[in-house]
Amino acid sequence: MISLRKRKTSHIGIMISPMIDMSFLLLVFFVISTMNMDEVKTVPVQLPKSTQVRIDKKSVHHITVKKDGTLYLEDKAITADAFRAWGQKQAARDANVSIVIYGDGSASYQRILSVLDLCKEAGITRVGMAAEKAEPK
Repeated sequence: MISLRKRKTSHIGIMISPMIDMSFLLLVFFVISTMNMDEVKTVPVQLPKSTQVRIDKKSVHHITVKKDGTLYLEDKAITADAFRAWGQKQAARDANVSIVIYGDGSASYQRILSVLDLCKEAGITRVGMAAEKAEPK
């Protein structure tokens, strides 16, 4: 009697469910991590320190006042008159426009105050001051 053996078929398959789960988790990770990233275009300055720093992500515009008094809108040098004209355009377009002043910690108080005056002359009333977080004493 002839004995017939059953062939052993190896069924190799790729389980796709774990791959879909991992792909979804990676996608969620990258979406959440990019939502928390902020690109702030400014010129590097030594910011003053404060214990009461609060992060405001609503502000879109940044002006930097360097130690020597030069102004930079985002990362481009600008004169006081050009900044005033730019601010008037922005305020005319959006009444709630806001700006953050990145003043060098060693810049004179008068220089920072002159930028605040320029903002007010341009019609920008929502102004913030940037600072580094200092440890409370």
